[in-house]
Order: sequence, then structure tokens, then C-alpha cells
Amino acid sequence: MATPVPVHEPHKVKTVRPIAFPGIEERKRNLAAAHFNTFNLTPRQVAFDMVSYGCGAVTQEQLAGQLLGDEAYAGARNFETMNAQITRVLGHTYVCPTHNTLGSVKILLHAFAKSGQRLPSNARARIDLHAPRGIELLDVRDHAEGVFTGNFDLARLETVIGEQRPPFIGAQAFADGQHPLSLANLRAVRELADRHGLRLVLDVSRVVENAWYIQCYEPGLADRTIADLVKLIAKSAHAIMMDGAQDARANTGGFLATDNPADHERFINDIVVFEGLHTYGGMAGRTMEMIARGLELMCEETSVQWAMAQTERFTARLREGGVPLERGCDGAYLQADQFLPQAGAHAAHALACALYQTSGVRALVPGLVGRDSLLPLQIPRLAMTNRQLDQVADAVIALYRQREQVPALKLERDSDWHDALHFGSVFADLAEYHFDCEPWLIHTLEPIALTSREQRERAIREAGWNTFLLRSADVAIDLLTDSGTTAMSTAQWAAYDAASPTPATSDAYLDFVAAIRDTYGYDHVLPTHQGRAAEQILSEVMIKPGQIVPGNMYFTTTKVHQEYAGGVFADVIVDEAHDSTSTFRWKGNIDIAKLDALVREHGADKIAYISFELSVNLAGGQPVSMDNLREVYAWTRKHGIAVMFDATRAVENAYLIQKHDLRYRSTSVKDILREIMLYGDGATVSGKKDFLINIGGLLTYKDNADWARRSEAKLRIYEGGVRDGGLPAADLAAMAQGVREMVDDRYIRARIEQSVRLAGWLREAGVPVVEPTGTHAVFVDARRFLPHLDQDEYPAQRLASEIYVETGVRPMERGNVSSGRKADGKNYRPALELVRLTLSRRVYTDDHLRAVADGIIRLWQRRHEIGGLRFVYEPRDLRFFQGRFEPIPGGEQEQPGKRASGAA
Repeated sequence: MATPVPVHEPHKVKTVRPIAFPGIEERKRNLAAAHFNTFNLTPRQVAFDMVSYGCGAVTQEQLAGQLLGDEAYAGARNFETMNAQITRVLGHTYVCPTHNTLGSVKILLHAFAKSGQRLPSNARARIDLHAPRGIELLDVRDHAEGVFTGNFDLARLETVIGEQRPPFIGAQAFADGQHPLSLANLRAVRELADRHGLRLVLDVSRVVENAWYIQCYEPGLADRTIADLVKLIAKSAHAIMMDGAQDARANTGGFLATDNPADHERFINDIVVFEGLHTYGGMAGRTMEMIARGLELMCEETSVQWAMAQTERFTARLREGGVPLERGCDGAYLQADQFLPQAGAHAAHALACALYQTSGVRALVPGLVGRDSLLPLQIPRLAMTNRQLDQVADAVIALYRQREQVPALKLERDSDWHDALHFGSVFADLAEYHFDCEPWLIHTLEPIALTSREQRERAIREAGWNTFLLRSADVAIDLLTDSGTTAMSTAQWAAYDAASPTPATSDAYLDFVAAIRDTYGYDHVLPTHQGRAAEQILSEVMIKPGQIVPGNMYFTTTKVHQEYAGGVFADVIVDEAHDSTSTFRWKGNIDIAKLDALVREHGADKIAYISFELSVNLAGGQPVSMDNLREVYAWTRKHGIAVMFDATRAVENAYLIQKHDLRYRSTSVKDILREIMLYGDGATVSGKKDFLINIGGLLTYKDNADWARRSEAKLRIYEGGVRDGGLPAADLAAMAQGVREMVDDRYIRARIEQSVRLAGWLREAGVPVVEPTGTHAVFVDARRFLPHLDQDEYPAQRLASEIYVETGVRPMERGNVSSGRKADGKNYRPALELVRLTLSRRVYTDDHLRAVADGIIRLWQRRHEIGGLRFVYEPRDLRFFQGRFEPIPGGEQEQPGKRASGAA
């Protein structure tokens, strides 16, 4: 049986490439400047570039491979690696590298063909390469075949061979990107070639897609793996050629391969003339390494199933919208002459221009003029989410509904090639399509674990029923935290790699300071290695022993550092924050009456500062209103008390103000953030959240030079230099770029609305979640999920573990375990007993999260079977990190105030 289609991508996002979304007027200007030929547009002028050639996502192994090898002119180790992989995956022994597929065709024709010969083939696209060389390409495809439309008409092929002996038989796996061929037909062609003493040369650039069709539709082959079928296809030919920018997912490169040493000798003798040496063939070592690793991974079963399911889904959506098209292995091929019959000979160009004008989607008209009237909408391999593809399809459907308004283009400069045509036109009055999806493409992929329930049961036992102690290698979708788990952008990595290291003042530091001042408006900028380091320094500088630190709900590390400095935390958050069912929108607000009570009881001098968290984590990612920020700041000015923000998720708070406060609906998130920061005197930031980075933090003060000077003294002791905070310049550079990206309105909307959708799916099934949905996470209410468990049986801890066992998803407990114990040894038993499903930034798609919701819903349906836990090891501080548990047999409850055996 073929591998079933996975319910979500078998990978997560490692790095992303930001997308530009030019406005309608900009798109019109771009089209005019491009002479109404979309080939002349650049990626920065495009929303979605619907081309697959060299534009797919690469694996993290491919990216890492770019730095491996010796880049030797002769006998490169990269070539040896590539050669070995070609033999292992495709079965052919002798390899001749080329700079790309054009190089392969050039070598092939020079070795075997002469001008004036006729070449039978099941593909037409190669006419662009053969016609200029005087080779006539003969179509011998079986046009009566319904499924394997790339099959050869064997009788027609026999006739062609008899009429004039061709130089060889040319074949393509998934011919022209539209027509798969069956293994049986390919083997019949091989037998015919052997009988006539001819070579069968097969282009395997899209062999994986062809293998999928064989697996799905050819009788008797459903139980063969994609890897098996790929090798069977390739070994059916005497020689193969491959474009590295296709299935191998490199950005360029290619090769010829054969089992015939005499043919190989001819190839490599021509290589040194036309391409390069026979051990690099016009490729850099890094390209050979990327192809080698791409070959190794391209047959991975679940990835192939996912990619092909995406293509089928995309095509089906277009068909349902009535769009005329032909299927493709990598997308849909729009029938432009039927889509726009009024557009005449250049209907494909008119359609491409109209699509770009209305939506910013770019499609290219390829090759020689006059071949057909198809406009390919190709999906960059594994680089787009289903949400994005759905919206691209909807943009095409929206254009189809107003197709009669699209004018024909006026040809102004003719050519034999589509890319050289120039047109003139008037802009049609077409309705614009607006995208509301992730504003990034997937650049690099990281595979995720595929584990059985038995494996997960063993893993959670070994981890002591603590999801913190699970190995990430045993986790499919990791929702433990959003701290440092971000997919950084290509721009961040470019800044990271370009930074010059120094123990003194770096350019990256100065850039980071400039970015912070521009974004937050604070003068004093002190980088730290991460957020808790900033919390420690702030606490030691600002707190005198015995002082009260009022805060809008505690956070674990913040509270510990305040207590280590001698402070006493006092919760002054509004009461609604402790009620998971309350729909009050601003649950992060501080209750002014509670501040007044503290001043009356202790005096203003006993208040160290207000610890004001934005987007309050333990309340469920709940925001603070702008009105409350102003009121609290005005109150502190009256009492001479400082306000120190935990601004770790300040941008997320700013977005919810933009979304829910009508006064700020048209204000940018960046401007809202600047106003928020006006109502404070300093801030700590765990940069691993908002800053879109994997490490780093910030301590910043608005204008108090004394606090800054005292903090710098501690920075030198605890962290590193005052201008690096213990971070290399490279991380500072990545942080600076992340600070600029984090205030992009499209990005932050896409991030927060993922949480809204996940919460909605759970809520619809009856799963109790914290209301209203916050920012960085969805919080499941474990007390309502498992009402039969006492809070000292740690229902949130057990539920988090059970979610992992059921789904492979790792969440985090935020309840009784996280709260710790009182001085008398009893648990705090907080009002909120929650399981946090934390969304990493730019890492998971809606398909991942839909699978998360489905798994939790299954657990909800058998919730009464779930029992409690007890400690078997309990650290003194921050016990949720290292504590270990075991299930309570028979419902036995841990005694309040009594630590379990082995507790520290």
C-alpha cells in the first residue's frame, strides 16, 4: 500500500524568506516598466512567484552542506559525494556533472546527434533546446492514454525509427511537467530501443512526481516505495539526465549518468571543452553537495506524499472555481486561450499581467513563442503553506469571474522567445485581491519526528511525566515554548553571517542600539544573553531588601529574581485575569485600587517599582489596554514610583490594541508600541520572543543615566562587555534585523491570528480554553478538562503529558507545579490550572495546528480515563523545569504540604 497522505507537513520551518506585498498602484507601475511582460519583474516586486525551477525550500542538511567540501578544481570530494548518491538513489554508476540541464543537453547532443536528425520524444518542452541546434523533435506521445498521458505510442515510435534512424530516444519523466509515464510503458520503450540498437535517454528531473503517479495509479505497484520506483524508473534507461533545480531542490546544477563506460568517456571528453572539468562540470562544490543531499532526501516518503497532496489540492480548488486548466506535477497549467478568449495570440501574457495587477502573483510564459497557450502556476517545492496556496487559487478564481474585463495586449516588440516580448496596454478596471496569510515563504526545512504511541509512552515515562525533560528528537510538533524557537529570516541570517566579531564596539552593536531607540524610544540600551539576565540585573539595581514589587501576575523567572534581591511580589492584576471563563478583553490590566491599598499599607517608599508585563503570559497571553497603561503611569508619577515593563511580548500586546481598540485600528503596530513605551521608565526583554531570534535579551531605560550606569557595572560582572552583553556580534546583528521585522503589521497579524484559529477549533469541539484568546499561545483549562482531579494531583501536568502521548505534540504546564510552594510547604494552588500550547514564530502552519487540535479533541472525548500525578523528585526553585512525577495508583492523592519521596 502507498504511504497515506500525512495530515500535516512532515517538517517544520527552519528559516523564512519575507515576501513583499506591493500595492495596486506600485504593481501598475511595475507592469508598465516591465513592458507588460512578467518575466521582467523581480522577486521584490512580487507577492507569490509561482515558479518551481530552483525556487523550492531546501533542507537544513542541504544548507549545512554548502560549507562542506574542498572546492577543488580537480577531484573534489563534493563530486565524490554526489556521484555516490546518484549511484545509490538512481542506480547509474558513471556520472558527468554539468552546470545545469542546458549543459547536459549540449553534451548529449554533441556526443550523439547531428543537425538535421529527428529525435522521437514524449515531451515537447525540449524543442526550445533542440530546434536552435537543427534537431527536429517528434511527438510520439500516446494522446489516447487517459492517466499516463506521457506514455509513448509504441507503434508510432516503431514507425519513426523505421523511417529514419534517430540518434537516440528521448524521454521525460512527467513530460513537460504535465504528462506522467508508466513504468510498463517505459520498460517497453527500453526493450524497443535495445531491439533497434538505440539508447534510451531519460530526463529524471521530475522523477519523484512520476513515481508518485505510478504508485497511485499503475496496477501492482502500490506497495512499492517512492525510492524503489525512482530507481526502477531511472534504471530503465541507458542514460539519464537531471536538472538539479528540480527534484533535487538545489538552485542550479545538473548531471548526466550512465552505466556505459564508453558513453561516459565521450561525455567527459566534451565536458572539458564546453562545461568545466569532469569532476565539477561547471558547478561549485557547494552546488554538488546540495544536489547530493537533495537526492538523498527527495524520495522521503511522507515529504513526497505531502508535496503531491498540496499540488492535487491546489488544482482541485481551481477546478472547483471553474478555471480552465491542465494538471501538472508541480501545479496547475492555466489554459489561457479559454480563460481569456478575447486576448488573442498572446492570451497567456495578458492573463499573467492581469493576475499580477489584481494580486501581485507572478506567473511566467516560458520558451519559444507559438508552442502553446498555457500559463503555468507552479508551486515552489515545499516553500508555500496550504493557506497561501488556497489564497493564490482564490486570487485566480476572482480574476476568472471578471475575465471579460481583461483587455488584449498590443505587441510592441516581437521575438521568437517569450521573455523578449514587449507589450503595451491600458489597465483594466479589475477588482483587487488582498492576501491575508503568512507574509513569508519557507526557505529551509527541518524534519520532525514521526513516532508511534508506544515510543511516546516510553519517552514520557523516562522523562518523569515532565514535558520539559523530553528529547526534542521524540517530539513531532513542539509547543513547549516560543522562546528561542523562531524561524529566523534570510535577512537575519545575512546580517548574522556578515557581522564582524570584536570584543570591543561592533557595528552590529551600534545597529542594534539604533534599532532599539527607533522602535522603543529609550536612550540606554544594554544587551544581555537572554531575558532572565536582564531581570536579575534590574532586580538587583532597583530593589532594596523588604520592598514590595507589585506586578500584573507573576512570571516564574521574574518573581525568583525579585525574591533573590529581597523583594516581595504582590499581585495587582485585575480579578478577571484569574477567571478563565471571563471574556473581559484586557485581562492584563493592573487594578489601581490594589496599588492604592499597597501604598496605604506600606507607603510609597516601600514600593520598589511596578513590574508591568505586556501580554501577560500566565494569564493566557492577555493584553494590557492603552487606557490602563496611561492610568498606571499617571498614578506612579503622583507617587514617585517607577514603571518597569516586561516587554518580552510588547509587540503582540500592540497588535491586540490595534485589533480591539477602535481608536488605533488604522495606527501601525510600530507606532502603538512607541506609545506603549512612553508609559514606562525601563524594560526587560527576552529577545527570544518578539525579536525573532534564537538567543539574546535586553535591559533598557528611558532616560535615567544612574540606573543605566549601575546596571552596566553588573553587566560586566554577570554577562560580558557593556557593548555585547555576552553575545557575539553576529547575534546582535540578527537581533537588530529581528527588531525591524517584528513590527511588520502583516507578520504580527499572521502570528496572532494563528492562535485565534487554534483556539476556535478547540472551542468548537467543547474543549475548555482560556477566554478570550490571547497572543502567543492557547491555554487549555485543565481544571475544567479534568474536573475529577484535585489540584494537588497536578491535572495540568498530567494533561500536558497525555497530549504528548496522544499526539506527539509537546505542550507546557502552567498551574500548580509552576506556582511552587508556600513557606509552609503547601502548594499555592493558583486559580488558573492551565496547559499552554505555545506557538513558535513562523515555524508551524495551520495544517500542523489543525492536527494539534484534532489530537486534543480525541483526548477530550476520553478525559474521564485520565488520572493524577505525584512528585518523585522536586527541586526547591522553578520545580517545573526539573521535577519528575509518576501516576498516582488508584486515585491516591499527594498529601498537601508533604513532598514526595526524593524531593529536594
